[in-house]
Amino acid sequence: MDLIIRNARLADRPREQPLDIGVTGGKIVAIEPGLAAARETYDAGGRLVCGGLIETHIHLDKSRIIDRCPPETGREISPMRQVAALKPSLTEEDVRTRAERTLVECILNGTTRMRTQVEVDPAIGMRGFDGVQSLIADYKWAIDIEICVFPQDGLTNFPGTDELLVQGLKRGARVIGGAPRYDTDHAGQIRRIFELAREYDVDIDIHLDVGNTPEAMDIHLVCELTEQYRRGGRVVVGHMAKLSTMPPGQLAVLARRLADIGIAVTVLPATDLT
Repeated sequence: MDLIIRNARLADRPREQPLDIGVTGGKIVAIEPGLAAARETYDAGGRLVCGGLIETHIHLDKSRIIDRCPPETGREISPMRQVAALKPSLTEEDVRTRAERTLVECILNGTTRMRTQVEVDPAIGMRGFDGVQSLIADYKWAIDIEICVFPQDGLTNFPGTDELLVQGLKRGARVIGGAPRYDTDHAGQIRRIFELAREYDVDIDIHLDVGNTPEAMDIHLVCELTEQYRRGGRVVVGHMAKLSTMPPGQLAVLARRLADIGIAVTVLPATDLT
């Protein structure tokens, strides 16, 4: 065996004595006490051993900028506007330095897979993308990082953004996202995102339906396009705060439709409003 992790506890066997875990070729091949010696051993010291954590939604390119755009007060806040004002001053090196600090903390806390949203538009260009992408090879020994390239500040109303999205997809982004509520043409942005996802055969992870009422929800168009483009199982909708404002009966109907189509939902706290 290549590696033996000794004295490990497993979640499904909490009352048993610590066990040894044998690894060959990157795969677990044995779990039992007193395994024979291997080329490398590690003593877990009775700690819990479990599968790696998955970070499904994070913005590495915007992490650790609280000192540059402090929290707003009141109920009607828009962190997006503060970040937009910073973009011209952000460099690739700055993005990488901040993102790396956050990434290391995620790894130290057990994260082994990550999908990070990365903004591209004429204000930031590809600097944010380059800063985050430069970390993938350096940390591939510890974590699989998946970039979701997306237009935070609009697509149809921000000329030049479409070309940068395409550039990100051609350079390795495995997911495309969107934020239609910041676009003057919600439906136009959503349709373009689905077109690009089909053209480059990538998944979709879109920020959707934040607001105080269940009116004018974009999720219905996303459902239609998911069926039309046969993207079931490859679409995630995030934020979705409007779900909490829907009558229970209507919410149940929508939830069933999402499940039937194969759309996953990540409902985020109000602290992530971008």
